[in-house]
Amino acid sequence: MAGLSKASVIKSSTLLGKEGKNLWVTAGSVFLSHLRHVAIRQPTNWFFRVTSDAELVTAWLSSIPLKGGDILDPDAYMVSTKFITIPDLVVPPDLLVIRMGVKVARNEASPEVLAEALNERAHLMRPTWIWDEPTHPLNVGHLFWSNEVARSLEGFDRIEGLSTPTPTPPTKQTNGKKRTAVRRQRSKKTLRGDGS
Repeated sequence: MAGLSKASVIKSSTLLGKEGKNLWVTAGSVFLSHLRHVAIRQPTNWFFRVTSDAELVTAWLSSIPLKGGDILDPDAYMVSTKFITIPDLVVPPDLLVIRMGVKVARNEASPEVLAEALNERAHLMRPTWIWDEPTHPLNVGHLFWSNEVARSLEGFDRIEGLSTPTPTPPTKQTNGKKRTAVRRQRSKKTLRGDGS
């Protein structure tokens, strides 16, 4: 995700150790620092993806022209063949993070698309994190909310608000050359044998 590597370095996160669970996190941009904290502590073969609600709908729309249907979504210009189906987008990662609140153009199928993505992950027993914003939480009235989505989110651990990270102070850089010179000086032996 753009900006993840530049997120503030933090000392600890309540999300660490929960990468194998389904979470529903309501937090602002501070979420990125917590996600970074978790991600850098995983094995090198661990694969996670941050996708948006808009990308889910785009993946769903991608298959419509292949079936000969018309696209009536205002975001139709975004349709590409990067992900032909929802499973193409949501199945591969070990952890899928779905960022809510990116899509604002109305699409009647939006809640069903989200429910399908969540159900696909649940079917494969792979963890999913939903990330919504405190200013626009995922609930009644949200573009992606429905009873089906509510059922799909049952059993998700709910986390509302994350602590604002206290940045880890940078470590003091020392000049390696000076340190080596000091070591050499200390280990220098003389003919007197006293190390001075």
